[in-house]
Amino acid sequence: MLKPLRSFARRFLSDCCYSLGTLITTSWKRPERMKHEDLSVHMLLSSRTWHAGLLSLISFEFFTERRWNLFIHDDGSVDAQARHRIESVLPGVRFVPRSEAEVRVREALIDYPLCWKHRSNHNLFLKFFDVPLFAPNNRFIFLDSDVLFFQQPNEILAWTDSGSEEFYYNEDTQEKYALPRHEILHEYPLELWPCFNSGLMLVPQAALSFDRAEDFLRTFEKKAHHPQFFEQTLYALMASLWGRGGPLPRSYEISWRFFRDKKSIARHYIGAFKHDVLYLEGATTLFLKIFLQQR
Repeated sequence: MLKPLRSFARRFLSDCCYSLGTLITTSWKRPERMKHEDLSVHMLLSSRTWHAGLLSLISFEFFTERRWNLFIHDDGSVDAQARHRIESVLPGVRFVPRSEAEVRVREALIDYPLCWKHRSNHNLFLKFFDVPLFAPNNRFIFLDSDVLFFQQPNEILAWTDSGSEEFYYNEDTQEKYALPRHEILHEYPLELWPCFNSGLMLVPQAALSFDRAEDFLRTFEKKAHHPQFFEQTLYALMASLWGRGGPLPRSYEISWRFFRDKKSIARHYIGAFKHDVLYLEGATTLFLKIFLQQR
């Protein structure tokens, strides 16, 4: 009896905080001056994630106190109304419709049939193939829509301002690759970076290779235990081969807990009820920090 009541209460409160998130997006004004025309920030959105994605990007710009060169990649499900809302909240954002991306990516992958096949079969592959093809410069930042910021991310700003070509990522609580580590290392004897999560990445373009991606897919596509993690595994492989950089500090949190660590700079929300927790904790905290406490 208590479990259904708890679920109902969680959903009811989450819906209320969703409305609070809408209030944040309605009231938000982007910083006026573009500070990073030479570096882009990318996010993949769907019909289910675009609202949370707006909160993520607002939190990023608020705590960095900068206006970024934003790219929104549509997985094909974002409707016209949601697109209009995104472009209204984030004026100047580059919205990349799936139909536009199909033409450009298909041409780029003409010699990589397995890359094209897997991209066509699973939307998460857009993170690996589309983002670098649309990124206008030699470095980019990638954010998942369920990553919220709560403090100034000094490590990200230092990477940005220094022109560093190191590769940084959000360290997960456990490894989630398409195959177990030992099977990957049997074919690719390298120092595979641990617990790689592609939800928050600072990426030098030179670290990525479609040739290597095609070879990896050819080697492992029939052996994959968890093909839904192929995209993340590709990024982990490229970063490990690049060998410069590593995990961001633990204050860039990934956790299953209901409440974040109060010292967290950012939190990547995970789990079956992640959006409930994101709105309950994240939207409420952002509202207080942005409009009431002013940090």
